[in-house]
Amino acid sequence: MSDFHKNWMDVPIHILDFEGNGYSGVVEFGLATVKGGEVVEARSEFCKPQGRIPRREMELHGIVNEDVADAEPLKAYWDYFIGLRQSGPLCAHHASVEENLLKRTWSHPRMAPDFLHPGQSIAEWGPWLDTKELYSNLFPKLESYGLGKLISTFNLLPEVEQLAERFCPPSRRQFHAALFDAIASAVLLLNLQSYQELESHLTLPWLLTQSIAGSRKKQDARQAKLF
Repeated sequence: MSDFHKNWMDVPIHILDFEGNGYSGVVEFGLATVKGGEVVEARSEFCKPQGRIPRREMELHGIVNEDVADAEPLKAYWDYFIGLRQSGPLCAHHASVEENLLKRTWSHPRMAPDFLHPGQSIAEWGPWLDTKELYSNLFPKLESYGLGKLISTFNLLPEVEQLAERFCPPSRRQFHAALFDAIASAVLLLNLQSYQELESHLTLPWLLTQSIAGSRKKQDARQAKLF
């Protein structure tokens, strides 16, 4: 295995969160890039919805139709997302949600590195890192793997809030704001480096394998077992 994949912190990992649903589409995205063991870059943008935002969604994420009326739609950010995928793997908390919303706009990207299989390329948004699956696999006895609950369980809220103050718009520094949630997921990912038991396992292929839902898929990936 090349040095490129031995140390996962040498590769930019792009943690993504969308606000929106299948009806309105993406109305906000937040992106936090992790490299070298820290959040090094972040971006937050409102996006023009496909239709009006349902009231229930507005109550959840706090974005009203007037906020996004003049925004660019997600499809305007093709070059940005392609650049992300070609430089490093994408990550999310419950990544299937982000992947499905991404594929509603672009079914697949250009050819990009397959970080699960070093040296190979693939025209897919994945394989994804998934902090929900990672924590479910590594800490199987927790009561909940919701983003906010995990942040609370591992006492990580002060770190999330500190990063939110640095990177998030003042009105979007809470859960269900895209960049705040992306930062929370980034903090969960970075928290894994504090466990000595994981030190010998933390490569990108291993993290990606532990992000796959289902034991059969993990077995098929033929990667290291859990400690």
